[in-house]
Amino acid sequence: MEPGEIWWAQFDEKRLVVLLSRDAGSEFLAMQIVEPATPAQKLGFVLMSGEQAVDADQRRRVLEEAGPDPRAVGIEVFFGAGEGLPERGVVRVALPKDGKIFCTWGTTVSEESLVSRAGALSPAKQHELDVALALAGRE
Repeated sequence: MEPGEIWWAQFDEKRLVVLLSRDAGSEFLAMQIVEPATPAQKLGFVLMSGEQAVDADQRRRVLEEAGPDPRAVGIEVFFGAGEGLPERGVVRVALPKDGKIFCTWGTTVSEESLVSRAGALSPAKQHELDVALALAGRE
């Protein structure tokens, strides 16, 4: 069990998570993988992809196009078959800003909660996730 691996974890139901780091014991900081936001969920929000977030020029353009007062800004890092997932999903993080945004928050999972390994991030996807977390102040 290593950071960057994707696992099925048992919470109230079985959910996909990506492992971020391991503490000194048998627990991991993880982010839940969820469905991408629908167009209706995006209304009033600015969401950029992990690929856009990595490139400072693209990130600036997305924010400029959003106008002076979006309700909130977030990043969705997309995962799919390339990472071993049965369907497409995202880790969604909010950038620091007043307001609300629907986000996938970090959680702590125990080794016992990790049911089965589903896949792993490529170096490029790991970089997108690292940049998104750093921009969100969650390094």
